[in-house]
Amino acid sequence: MKLALTALALAATAGMANATLLTNGGFETPDASAGDVPGAPPGWSGFNDPGTQNTTQQFALNGLQSFKLFGPFDFVGGGTGIVQSVPAAPGEIYNGSIWALNSSADALQGADFFVYKIEFLNASGGLAAGGLLGVDVFESVQFTAASAQDVWTELGVGTAPAPAGTAAVQVVAVKVQLGDPQFNGGSVFLDDATLNLVPAPGTAALIGVAGLAATRRRRA
Repeated sequence: MKLALTALALAATAGMANATLLTNGGFETPDASAGDVPGAPPGWSGFNDPGTQNTTQQFALNGLQSFKLFGPFDFVGGGTGIVQSVPAAPGEIYNGSIWALNSSADALQGADFFVYKIEFLNASGGLAAGGLLGVDVFESVQFTAASAQDVWTELGVGTAPAPAGTAAVQVVAVKVQLGDPQFNGGSVFLDDATLNLVPAPGTAALIGVAGLAATRRRRA
């Protein structure tokens, strides 16, 4: 009975941790079957050139579609990408991930890179702690021209605790253009973006108690 109860608690806790808070994390809308659809997809907001942001059926990890970023050619030292936010509170802990593809048909070049971020915002929409890495900004490793080609790679952001002043948490998927030449080619394809609220300590124990009660009721 203890083993069954433990399994129930772990399964329920894992389900809570893996239930993404994002809308359209798989980029299955809008329908790109007639060709790439520029701009941020539903559930997301774009920044900088929307023409460098495309929902596509050229590649997909799961489903039929992915999201493509390239450039931004007019923003050397800047980036193009998409963001999505949900309400959050200080002390909550989040993690998340996204899958990226560096296609040999349109590989990243030069010093350009992609990165996935979790950021915490205050009630005014600014960064809760002013933009401190490891405090209100948490990043995946950079996905670069040296990253393996033609394979999907998971980029994770783990253990991101919300600091004081947090009113929202957002994920940022950004392709950054660096250095010369300004018009570096190359794209990054993205799929299955997630943002997860990590259960607080003791949640598993509470789930276990609930599972025990349910087991007793069924036996009765």
